[in-house]
Amino acid sequence: MKIYITIVIAFLLPLLHGNTVNAQQRKKKQDTLHLVAIDSATISKNIAALAKDTTKVRKSDTAVAILINRIESYTLLMNDLMSTLRRGFDTLGISEGIPVADTSLALVKRNIASLGRTPNINDIYTNKVMLEQLQRKLDNWQSTLFSYYNKLVAINDTLHSLRRDTAMRNIPSEDELYGFYLGQVTNMVLKYRGVDSANSINLIRMGLLQNKVANRYIETSNLYEDMEYRLNQYSRHMFVRDYRYLWRPHKDSINPLEFFPVLKNSINKNTKVLAIFFSIQWPIFLVWILIASLFLWWIFNNIRRIKNKHPEQEAETILQHSKYVYRFPIASAVVLISTLSAVLSIRYPTLFTEITWAINVLALTVIFRQQLPKTMYRSWCFALCLLAFYCLANLIIEVTYAEQWALLIAAILGIILGYRMLKESGTTTYIQPKFARPLIRLFIGTCMLSVLLVLLSIVGTAKVMGTSAIVNMLMAVSLYVLVQIIMEAVFLQVEANKDSSSFISFMDFQDVQRKLKTFLSILSVVGWLIIVSRNLYLYDSIYDFISARLQERHKIGTSDFTLSSVIIFVVVIWISTVASQLIAYMFGNTGQNANKKTKLGSALLLLRLAVLAGGVLIAFAASGIPMDKLTIVIGALGVGIGFGLQNIVNNLVSGVILAFEKPIEVGDVIEIGPRSGVVKEVGIRSSKISLYDGSEVIVPNGDLISQQLVNWTRTNRNKRVTFTISVAYGSDIKQVIDIIQSAFVGKKEIMSIPAPLAQLSDFGDNAINFKVYFWVSDLDYAGSQQSEALAFIYDALNKAGIEIPYPQRDLHIRSLDESLLDRLGKKGPAPEA
Repeated sequence: MKIYITIVIAFLLPLLHGNTVNAQQRKKKQDTLHLVAIDSATISKNIAALAKDTTKVRKSDTAVAILINRIESYTLLMNDLMSTLRRGFDTLGISEGIPVADTSLALVKRNIASLGRTPNINDIYTNKVMLEQLQRKLDNWQSTLFSYYNKLVAINDTLHSLRRDTAMRNIPSEDELYGFYLGQVTNMVLKYRGVDSANSINLIRMGLLQNKVANRYIETSNLYEDMEYRLNQYSRHMFVRDYRYLWRPHKDSINPLEFFPVLKNSINKNTKVLAIFFSIQWPIFLVWILIASLFLWWIFNNIRRIKNKHPEQEAETILQHSKYVYRFPIASAVVLISTLSAVLSIRYPTLFTEITWAINVLALTVIFRQQLPKTMYRSWCFALCLLAFYCLANLIIEVTYAEQWALLIAAILGIILGYRMLKESGTTTYIQPKFARPLIRLFIGTCMLSVLLVLLSIVGTAKVMGTSAIVNMLMAVSLYVLVQIIMEAVFLQVEANKDSSSFISFMDFQDVQRKLKTFLSILSVVGWLIIVSRNLYLYDSIYDFISARLQERHKIGTSDFTLSSVIIFVVVIWISTVASQLIAYMFGNTGQNANKKTKLGSALLLLRLAVLAGGVLIAFAASGIPMDKLTIVIGALGVGIGFGLQNIVNNLVSGVILAFEKPIEVGDVIEIGPRSGVVKEVGIRSSKISLYDGSEVIVPNGDLISQQLVNWTRTNRNKRVTFTISVAYGSDIKQVIDIIQSAFVGKKEIMSIPAPLAQLSDFGDNAINFKVYFWVSDLDYAGSQQSEALAFIYDALNKAGIEIPYPQRDLHIRSLDESLLDRLGKKGPAPEA
């Protein structure tokens, strides 16, 4: 049996090398077949004998160990490759996604085939969005399959490199070693053929799958270009009549469709599109849910901390300043994510966008039900009814005569609603934003334009204008509420990180509001303009126009730049500056409670420095400015330092030293030169010291480092108070000391260790002087406790009959006018009192 196995092994080696052995080698192999049956003891003896006489071993035999090691490494490589091929490549998601792609393409094709002479722009845009999502998905599939195919090609190249290894053809001449070598090679050859076969099958399968994906990508791209063409055609003819006149329903035969069949087909089509969209973009919904959950956790955690930190009544007073987040936390979170989704969902289907609008206005309705007056709340509900109608109208694929009349009635009702809201805004005492009346006027004007377009039978554009009118107004309100929600969330964060009264809390909130107002207002205006342009289907055109202008290259000397790089640079620097200014407020360092030493201390300064430095680096990187330009700027800055920026750089470096060394922190009581006060802010260039007279001093950081500075609260807030008491000569010294020490008994603000001390210090000209020492646990109590102690000692000394003497002086008269003495003698001596 072993002989037959050896014969098979002898013929497998040429399959690996691709060449046949010569006749002499084949004969030699046949002559050594009987060595296979030799027992292991005989083989060991022969190998030992060969090892003793190395001069008799041929050169090919000395390389047997190297060949065996190489065979083992190749065998391990084959095992690894086979393991990779057995695990396979994760193409299950792609294979399961291809039917979804086919369904999407079939849906778009049927929709295109059924389009009449009055297609709905929303329907065309929905097709474009779905094709765009599908195109992006297919592109990702192609990238994944291409990476898999590259791995298979690499495996194939590895197999071919093994076949070209000529060292494997050096067969040992010794019979014992030859048999062992053949066994190892045979095992490797069998593994090689298995890996080669599996790799070939995977290459074929991967190629077929790549072909399927490529065909669908091409088809999707063609349909997408068709949708782009139809949208461009609509933009060119958006003010051209596309339906029959209202007063001539039977004389014009354009698109005579029934309303309910069209409505049914439209809803069916849009729900299928939404299902396909969910199957492709489902991770985005998990992201929104996660954001809402984190926001709610942030809000509830801050509310809990405020309630634990303050008494119940005071905490409730603080929380009442937050009229949205505290009273309606869940509705506020829904408004947050739905508004952000409405702004950011630029490439989403119409039905998904409308669902986002519906969730948003329902959450706002929950809030407004208790916030708005009854008349304004009824107007809000009326506006929601209009929104519901236009959302339904946007889903209808083609225009019908019934829809034309409905659009006219809806636009007229919108005008009536606008005039009613305009009248209410002028008579109500409810606080409204400044943009309320201009926004209502814009709503009325857009509704009037929609009425005119319906009468001119430009129905598609009339629908767009009516939808834009109501959506733009409601989303403006939503963005305004969103800004308030974010500001209230920041307010709760500030209050949860500091201790202060409700009045101080309100003042802090006003300060935070002023700092956030500009930033959030700009973002909300940009978001509202995005919504307006998308509702009017001008977003793509405006985006392309602005993008083209911003990407144009401009030259100044030898340097070229784009406007986008400049804008990005300025915006990033601005955002980092605003963020660094608000960091202190987010962690309770508002400046209103400067007497309290903050927990974070100089860590806030380090964080602000990191934000600014990171903002500068990100600004350079995001704007596309080469980093070597930054080196030039730093070099120029170095030259500037030598010519006059020494003080500025000194203060900046001193700020960094203050952050790391921490000689002072916010809330410390310090003395620098003739001034003493509380550290209100440790800034990057300078620090603010709040003096006890109410003024604020801006001290450069360099002065805080270079001058002698007294920090009363570096390690604790303890302070020793010293004053002097004088009594008349003849007083009982022990009694005086007992009276002085009794002034500090039972005072919780006065420390018992070290205990208060009264000592006889010296004998004055007219009194015996005592020095009094005592420690207070907080230096804020030093003045009041000294005053109370002095008042107590004064009363106690009076009750004990111990005199606090007046200053006594001896008067020596060296000369006096004689006439004055005569005059005094004539009058006689003064009567005794």
